[in-house]
Amino acid sequence: RRQESLAPWVSALRARVAASPEFKALSTQLFAEVRSGMRSVGGGEGDVPPLAELTAEEQTARVREARDGLLQTEVYGRCKEAAWRAVDAALDAESEEVLLKAPRPLGKVETAIDIAGHGASQLLSRWPLHTELRWEHAALAWLVNAHLPPSLRRALWRVKLRAPAARTRFEAKAAESPLALISPRDAVILRQCQAALQQGDPKLLSSLPRMRACASYRDSLDSIGRSLEERAEEEEERLMAAALAPDAAGAPSTPPPPRAVFWLLPLLRVFGEEADPGELVERYHALISALEQMPAQPSSTASGGGGAAAMDLLKGQDAKLAAHLEAVMGGAAKSALLLKAPCARLGVGLLSPDATLFVWDLCLIAGWTQVGAAIASALLLLRDGLLACTAPAHLADYFLLHTRQLTVEQLRAALERHFMPELRARLGVPAPEDVLPLEPSDVVS
Repeated sequence: RRQESLAPWVSALRARVAASPEFKALSTQLFAEVRSGMRSVGGGEGDVPPLAELTAEEQTARVREARDGLLQTEVYGRCKEAAWRAVDAALDAESEEVLLKAPRPLGKVETAIDIAGHGASQLLSRWPLHTELRWEHAALAWLVNAHLPPSLRRALWRVKLRAPAARTRFEAKAAESPLALISPRDAVILRQCQAALQQGDPKLLSSLPRMRACASYRDSLDSIGRSLEERAEEEEERLMAAALAPDAAGAPSTPPPPRAVFWLLPLLRVFGEEADPGELVERYHALISALEQMPAQPSSTASGGGGAAAMDLLKGQDAKLAAHLEAVMGGAAKSALLLKAPCARLGVGLLSPDATLFVWDLCLIAGWTQVGAAIASALLLLRDGLLACTAPAHLADYFLLHTRQLTVEQLRAALERHFMPELRARLGVPAPEDVLPLEPSDVVS
């Protein structure tokens, strides 16, 4: 695997923590707990093999069992506090050095956050990858409380969207012949990419060649199934158009791009021009695979919770608003239909580009059903305006126009108010106010 080299201050910090008496005490206790667990399974000291003789998966399982038993102990608490103090001191010193060498427009706090983001991203690039744990990464759940700077977001997405076999296959085909990467429907895909960019994020128009190449290659792998999916999506769009404008004749003259084309836009924003074509293909393939592996729900699509699921979440928070939407749209089915395409597109094109990245951060950590929670939160934020709408087309126009104007801060606050406490309880993540903060020391002086 490609691993990002560690910055000198990160390497020094790791060495300092590893040499601390608190970490040594925790390591000793962890080893003792692992041996104890192995004895209880093996039936006695003589039946316990050396840890080095176990497979990587077996070692991970044994260490995880021991670790879970240590999390509430004093020895772990002392080590955690010592580590926080070491991180605080290292960030403080590195920020001072950076600002002395080259004054920046950012203040000291912002500089420390930026440095911390880069350091965390380097550590995440070394995150262990085991096939059976590939989509788990439960230890990263604490990031639901964090604001991710670009470097840390990029590292998280690389951890969560891994498909090395797909990348290897792409690179082999590229070496064989550039023509092997192009779909027979390449011209159609070009038009779809152009339409998705115009609707979802016009600022990315310069990335059209990279987007087209990635989508065309993916389509070349399963063009028959993709064509069938597009026809189904076109029928859904026709039904939605009829629901919003009952007197209109037929579907829009130009079918909308498939949902999977929209999914490329956040990937282009996060990985930017620095990513080689193989990386974009890998992340895209991993995303599609993860969505296809989601268990189907009776009231939802396989790609983000579905309109019905979002409406159910809304009913649990604001029954009056949900009833109004159903009354104006002409029933529960038609109100869910209004939200189905935005959910299937994972919020792309509905939310602002920045808000979309924020929602994808949450989904990569906690699951793609959080798209429904985000869209329900948007409806709650637009409550007063939606309650004033009395016609389906008026309500749809208001929703689509004003949702895109919501800021990350507004969406974060709404999710925090309505859905995050339950999510944290499910993930076993403490509330932000219960997390040990970095000691301010000189970082905020």
